[in-house]
Amino acid sequence: MRTGSSIDLPHPYGSRAAAPVPEPPAVRGPRQVPTDITDFTGQQDLLHALDALADPAGTGPYVMVVSGMPGAGKTTLAVHWAHGQRHRFPDGQLYLNAGAYGPAPPVDPADALGRFLSALEVPLDRIPADVERRRDRLNQLLADRRMLIVLDNVRDSEQVRLLLPTSSATRTLITSRNRLRGLTVREGVRHLTVAPLPEEACRELFSRVIGAGRAHAEPAALAELARLSGGLPLAVRVIGEHVAARSRARISDLVEDLGTHLLDCEGEDDEETTLRNVFAWSHLALRADAANLLQMLGLYPGETISAEAAAALTGSTPQQTEPLLNSIAKAHLINHDTARRYRFHDLVRRYAADQVAREQPAPRRKQALRQVLDWFLLTAANAAAVLAPHDSPVPDLPSPNGVQPLTFGSDAEAMRWCAAERSNLGAVTRWAFEHGWYRHGWQIPGAVHEIFDRYGRRDDVRALEELALRSARLDGHQLGELGILNNLAATYFLEHDYASAGTHFAAGLALARALDQPAEETICAHNLASVYLATADLATAVRQFLEVLQAWRDLGHAPGESSALHHLGDAYRLQHRYDEAARYYREALLIRERIGSLRGQGESHSALAALYLETGEWQRALGHCDPVLALHDRTKDDGVRCDALITMADVQRQIGGSRSAIRTARLAVGLSEDIADSVRRCRALTVLAHALATTGHIATARRVCAEALMIVREVTDPGTAALRERLLALRNEFAEAG
Repeated sequence: MRTGSSIDLPHPYGSRAAAPVPEPPAVRGPRQVPTDITDFTGQQDLLHALDALADPAGTGPYVMVVSGMPGAGKTTLAVHWAHGQRHRFPDGQLYLNAGAYGPAPPVDPADALGRFLSALEVPLDRIPADVERRRDRLNQLLADRRMLIVLDNVRDSEQVRLLLPTSSATRTLITSRNRLRGLTVREGVRHLTVAPLPEEACRELFSRVIGAGRAHAEPAALAELARLSGGLPLAVRVIGEHVAARSRARISDLVEDLGTHLLDCEGEDDEETTLRNVFAWSHLALRADAANLLQMLGLYPGETISAEAAAALTGSTPQQTEPLLNSIAKAHLINHDTARRYRFHDLVRRYAADQVAREQPAPRRKQALRQVLDWFLLTAANAAAVLAPHDSPVPDLPSPNGVQPLTFGSDAEAMRWCAAERSNLGAVTRWAFEHGWYRHGWQIPGAVHEIFDRYGRRDDVRALEELALRSARLDGHQLGELGILNNLAATYFLEHDYASAGTHFAAGLALARALDQPAEETICAHNLASVYLATADLATAVRQFLEVLQAWRDLGHAPGESSALHHLGDAYRLQHRYDEAARYYREALLIRERIGSLRGQGESHSALAALYLETGEWQRALGHCDPVLALHDRTKDDGVRCDALITMADVQRQIGGSRSAIRTARLAVGLSEDIADSVRRCRALTVLAHALATTGHIATARRVCAEALMIVREVTDPGTAALRERLLALRNEFAEAG
């Protein structure tokens, strides 16, 4: 639909011109631009940018291209702007629907030139037959005229190149679903992109279409309609017309039906205005292999996709797939996200999913999904092998038949991939579970667990692990179930939910014994000892860690041995047996340095820094903070980094660097928010409050102290008892100071 989409601004420029606008001069030439709409909404920045095209001083561009995805409102923007600037072009406006997308074939350049010449009152018998002569004749007629030419719905650069006037007095505005890079490069044309409307503008347009009273009566339902529209003005109008036609129905009662049938809802009285047809015109205009790829992308459950993942979906290579993705992005059916990554619009994804279900046979769809699941799983396993080389790999991995999983030359490279794909790994895991691919449903979370518990929100990781546990049980894979039980328990532990952690570690221990898996049994016993340590049952923790230490040594398992030594150091530090604690920490650090465990080294340095803070050895404490922060770029262990920042801030405060302490503590507070760790946030706030008080910022220190005390009251972690005492003492100091 070329005139029904919308975008708005209270125009003509009421917000920009307080003084009365002079009466525009009479327009002498043709006025072909279609009728403007009365409820134009949004896109004020684009309207301002287009104003450069009408600059009477001639300093602006002569040609501008407005591109965007189907239904984004390109035509409506161009028409609305042209009407607002009509007085700038007293010799008239020419308009051409170039017909790039629609039921009829695109307009040939020679035909377009003939139409323009006819509009400029050249008799039919005097219109040249040759396209070049037609172009020359048009340029002669436009030489001294101040005119605007709107070339709408253009297919490519070649379709319009001959239509661009040579006269600097005439300006040209082009709309296209394609980016028309050829024009931008060759003619120096300025390019603008029409983005989807923000939610607020969608709600405003809905209000205009269905009536303000009805819209204001159901704000939650209206917000859901805005979400369904994806910010496309065409979709807003289609939905709005559907709702307006059912005036007795509640909007909330229509939402579910719209979500199911939105692609086929008609905005006006013809089938050409359905979203399905609007998208189909762009889809069919792609070359065959790109059109097939767009269809197959409808199977993909993630938000963004790389060329490598798309290649796995289609069984091709990244070198073959990336140019096809770029051609689809050029047509605005997907968007460039970051380097070599692409992002979907929800409605285009829905269209593609519908098309692939209609056009591709079930075995082909199943094969494609298996390939992309295998690609994610095997690439994740390769990343884990680099980032956590001492961990046991996920059992029973599939062979890489038909896919090319990525490999990684460094831990930094592997970590970048994991960070980029974090949300997609969650999406494909959920998709695998929902569609019965239970093996992938636990193997993918199992492969990335050790990586994902280093940074980011842990509630997301926990939800993924809970799904993985259900998948492993439905898959009947007991060894997989054992590994996921440990992973889920470890996530509960990091969330300071020690009761749930202990329950799942105990279940894992029982299963390991039943399966006669001594190494896994030792892991579970080790983890249970960590629960005893965290809940202040220090005697039991020490006894069990000593047993586990011997078991690891008997198995010749250096990573497990270093972890047991480290936790013995934790236990002795809590008992204020600092010499013994330091000895165990240093033994653990030596093993971790020997085996190249970067994450383990960071953990050991952080613990030693905390120990020396407690013993008042400030420089030694700082000396161990520095390696943690240096290692973070490679390990991305946000928890350990947060601990080191808290320790560093406290040391800085102790040695008289309170301003530095405030900066460092605030970094720690921010990091604790990122990982949603209330205990670490409380520790960081405590140090921050103390540093603020030291510098005389008493009012701010009081507020920070109060926030920390509120957290202490809400959490059940035994480790916060000392924090509570410190905060209460600080609050008493504030009270005494008045």
